[in-house]
Amino acid sequence: MKIQNISTVLALSALVFTTSCDMIKMNVSQQDGDDKLIAQNITDIEKVEEKLPTITEFVSVDKGFSRFVAALKVTELDKILNEEKGYTVFAPINTAFDGFSEGVVEKLLKPENKDQLAEIIKYHIIPSVITKEDIITAINEGRGSVPLRTLGGKKLTASLKGNSIFLIDEMGNGGKLITTDVEAANGFINTIDGVMQPKK
Repeated sequence: MKIQNISTVLALSALVFTTSCDMIKMNVSQQDGDDKLIAQNITDIEKVEEKLPTITEFVSVDKGFSRFVAALKVTELDKILNEEKGYTVFAPINTAFDGFSEGVVEKLLKPENKDQLAEIIKYHIIPSVITKEDIITAINEGRGSVPLRTLGGKKLTASLKGNSIFLIDEMGNGGKLITTDVEAANGFINTIDGVMQPKK
């Protein structure tokens, strides 16, 4: 009886030991699994938000705006368009500058002509955020055209022909908006096929 009892106790002890080991393995396995799951959940939840570039950063990486960017740098208006304040920019594409007589653009880019160039570039900047839809609505309410006040305090006139918006400067020159409402961190960029010029 004693031998049988001892055998029974040993058998039970072995069973308990085996079960305990299995439970420990199970716990470790579950913990490892939970760690992976938690890490996966963190990865899924903590998604990195894409940060939009500023207007200056946006046009600086596009070769189609190289002339406009050169003008921004000379006039130091690139710093303004890098600020958090909201702006709407009518950015002339490179071919828009072909409307100037030969040598004029190069002359304007010289440091001694910084103020004159700044007046031209400011004429392409609206010190507030407006969309294409905002402009169209204002044009319709204004019976065919609407004045836009620029950063330099001058006036641009926007009108609608078909589905396209045209800007008319104080010299009577016109430019068509090509791409509109390109979103940047501090406003919108619209491309225009002409360089607007204020009255001197």
